Amino acid sequence: MSKSKISAAREGYTPRTATVTICLDTGISAERDALMAQLAEASKPKAKANERLAQKSPATKLREQIAELEAREREHMHTLRFAKLSPLQWADITALYPPRDASHFDHSLGYNHHAAAVHAAKLNGVEVVDDKVVALDDEDWAAILEVASGWDLENVVTVVLDLNVLHASRTIGRLKKD
Repeated sequence: MSKSKISAAREGYTPRTATVTICLDTGISAERDALMAQLAEASKPKAKANERLAQKSPATKLREQIAELEAREREHMHTLRFAKLSPLQWADITALYPPRDASHFDHSLGYNHHAAAVHAAKLNGVEVVDDKVVALDDEDWAAILEVASGWDLENVVTVVLDLNVLHASRTIGRLKKD
């Protein structure tokens, strides 16, 4: 008996992965905003030419402070990697989260996509630091969910949803013959 094409698909299979970079800003952006406002004020022409040439201008000093601050901001960038879950794992997770009444997308999927994706992210999300994989624990996820911006969390949700649902949907739609 010959091997089915489905069985052959399993050979060499590894789940897809995807990464997303988030910034766990601990208030540095507020400092940057204040410096940018000062820079805008300092950049307005005020001083005489001779005074400007004799010393560093306030605007130059502020630009240097902003560059130093941006270096500190980069320390708060974190690369997270997620892997596609097995279809049964994904089904078990989505069964836990009924669709939200006001979300047409949730109703089209049959579950709260946001809650399901966050749940899945917590199961297999890892941080990538200098090409090394670091496991995330409950304390890490509590920090992410408290400190991350809505933008960052939506990027996590989108990546996890893409790995577990949308990628397959796009592939089938693209390859299916009528």
